[in-house]
Amino acid sequence: MGIVLGEVDDSVMDACITYLKISAYSYPALAIYNSGAAVYRSLGKTNVTMYISVLSNIINVVGNVIGVFVLDAGVAGVAWPSLIARTFSAVVITVLCFRKKNEVVYITDWIFKWDTNCLKRIWNVAIPNGVENGIFQLVKVTLSSIVALFGTYQIAANGVAQSIWSLAALAGVAMGPAFITVIGQCMGNKDTEAADYYLTKL
Repeated sequence: MGIVLGEVDDSVMDACITYLKISAYSYPALAIYNSGAAVYRSLGKTNVTMYISVLSNIINVVGNVIGVFVLDAGVAGVAWPSLIARTFSAVVITVLCFRKKNEVVYITDWIFKWDTNCLKRIWNVAIPNGVENGIFQLVKVTLSSIVALFGTYQIAANGVAQSIWSLAALAGVAMGPAFITVIGQCMGNKDTEAADYYLTKL
């Protein structure tokens, strides 16, 4: 950590490590939720993922209030609610994906089935996308290492400013899943004209 972030106050580093450890527990749940949400978006049932997201965020916010102001748990009081909210989302979307009335459903026998051809098709999309995201995250880490050279108050101020700045990107981030769902359905039907039309509309 010190190599990437340089010399920071011990209290800041301890808080970072605590948050990272607890947050890492939620990564499998986040992956499971994203997989299930992708299925529902591909079916056009984006209202389901919206409701789950709303409930998850309510759990997260209420948990943060309890963790920080009631239990006085510090950074752990923020990390644990995130873990709980992500686990909740993963469980709910997985249960919904097993519902037989959906056009696409989870089948227990297929979850651990090894299908080389299917995996190759997935990897052809996933690996380039993973590399792209990896480069983006690497740049973020590099910028964070510069911020880490600041004092404690400056780091906190930068965090607040980043949260405010993220509002500027809200529209673009919100439209991302809409593009993926609508254009993906058009291309899945091999209807490139509809894909061009809706791309322009969106």
